[in-house]
Amino acid sequence: MQDLATIAFYLGVIAYSVAATLFFLDLARREGFVLGQQWAPRALGIGAALHATHVVTASLLSHVCPVESLHFALSLSALIVAGVYLALRKRLRLHAVGAFVAPIALTFLVGAQFVSLSDGPNASVPRTLLAVHVTANLVGVGLFLLAAGVGAFYLLQERQLKEKRVGWLTAKLPPLDALDRTEHRLLLAGFPLLTLGIVTGAVFAGGLQAGAMMLRALVAYATWLVAAAVLLLRVTAGWRGRRAAYGTIAGAVGVVVVILLYAVQPPPGEGL
Repeated sequence: MQDLATIAFYLGVIAYSVAATLFFLDLARREGFVLGQQWAPRALGIGAALHATHVVTASLLSHVCPVESLHFALSLSALIVAGVYLALRKRLRLHAVGAFVAPIALTFLVGAQFVSLSDGPNASVPRTLLAVHVTANLVGVGLFLLAAGVGAFYLLQERQLKEKRVGWLTAKLPPLDALDRTEHRLLLAGFPLLTLGIVTGAVFAGGLQAGAMMLRALVAYATWLVAAAVLLLRVTAGWRGRRAAYGTIAGAVGVVVVILLYAVQPPPGEGL
């Protein structure tokens, strides 16, 4: 099984790399890249399947539940981003967003290898509560990152139109309204899960190292407030388009900062 986990990891890295290259070539070339259009999502799907195989086999070998280890949690968050993208790609015309998704999946898959495995959950934290906390955060973070990617493409598309540079790149991206709606729906779906992650994390926060988690908690709460503000201002002040995109991207930056803080100093037995 060790060989299977290793092979799945390296083949997953290759598949994600191929997908990222094909997505980029299709986006960058004026006339399009037929091979990229056909095989980029397939390579991403193959990478996601290999990624999942690696996580399952590696967790079985290490006897560590994926939701009880930051090592696997980081990997799973990228897998969720890829899975959600593949599920929505055709319906929402998000093919170009693959140029963002594939590199993110590759980065998280490789980056997780530099994070040590947890020895197990903290004794003071109920395992069921920890599982709910980590699962909610994983899915919420995945949706949030994908929303930020869509927001970035919104800004790119808007800039092209504002400068009246309507051409090959503009034609490859969905209309502004479609990008704005997609970003909002992803954020709307991810926000309750992030909220659940915040609430469950606060329940057992007292049983963890207060000093080590203080900065992470502050950044996490700030990120949640940014997401809440974007959603609230959309309803109350008509925040759409560029403002919503900037807010979503700012929140995603906060998510990445929290992940980096966990990777630098993960508390004993704590998941994401």
